[in-house]
Amino acid sequence: MPTALRRLLDQRSRPIPPRMRATLLLVTTVGVVVASVWAWQSADLDLADLDWLPLIALFAIAAPLSLGLKAAEFRVAAAIADQRPSLRRCLDVAVLSSAANLLPLPGSLLVTVHSLSEDGTNYGTAVNASAVPGLTWLSVTGMVGGAAIAIEGNVWLGLTAVAGGLLIAVVANTMFRRTAPAEGRVSLAFVIIAVEAGWLAVSALRLSLAVTALGVSIEPLQAVALSVAGAITVAIGFVPGGLGVREGLIAALAPIIGLDVETGVLLGSLDRVVWLAFLALAALVSVRAHRADA
Repeated sequence: MPTALRRLLDQRSRPIPPRMRATLLLVTTVGVVVASVWAWQSADLDLADLDWLPLIALFAIAAPLSLGLKAAEFRVAAAIADQRPSLRRCLDVAVLSSAANLLPLPGSLLVTVHSLSEDGTNYGTAVNASAVPGLTWLSVTGMVGGAAIAIEGNVWLGLTAVAGGLLIAVVANTMFRRTAPAEGRVSLAFVIIAVEAGWLAVSALRLSLAVTALGVSIEPLQAVALSVAGAITVAIGFVPGGLGVREGLIAALAPIIGLDVETGVLLGSLDRVVWLAFLALAALVSVRAHRADA
């Protein structure tokens, strides 16, 4: 599996010239705005029905945390490839890779591969280093989220998710051992797990805030269970940003953990609206910063 994944991405990866990279950032910024409008209309929300305090927390706290973790994820991928990128570089890649997920391809992973290769890493190492954090996230989410699903409602579905998480952990460990520098490997492994566990926690926080904004109470374990939807969406990498897929999966999981289907649809759409609105702002700031440096 690691070899097949590396071959697939090697075939699709090409160095991105600076001008093309800037163009991609501008195009995906427009895509973020368009997707935000689409998601808001699909949610069919009335502003009077929303609790604005959780929404403010979702935009001002949870969304920046997500972007920060995305930057940290690139930092650990770079560390696997024996690179030490600056904080500015990590944030730029975080914005670009997050926005690239709106394209009809596994944009985030390819952007990370391109970025590492542009910084001097060969493609084979770049692919492995880029894949390890994402696979670790899928593994952590599968195991922890699957356990939450099993506790909250559906034992067999939960155990299936746990088994999938364990299998992915084996693949991630194999790729990590092949690529990461021998010195400091154990501590780096713990950092990767911590970053991806942080992703799961922030994902659950975002969903909790979104559903609270709709006036619905939710337990932390339920929010963790719903986070599995994001992990499953990653497997459908050719749907731009997983638009509609993630919302549908959240809606499907909602009754299993004791929520209405309608609530699942609304909270998934609301979380996306806020995240994409924040990402649009972050992308615009990044574009202005690059223009100022030019």
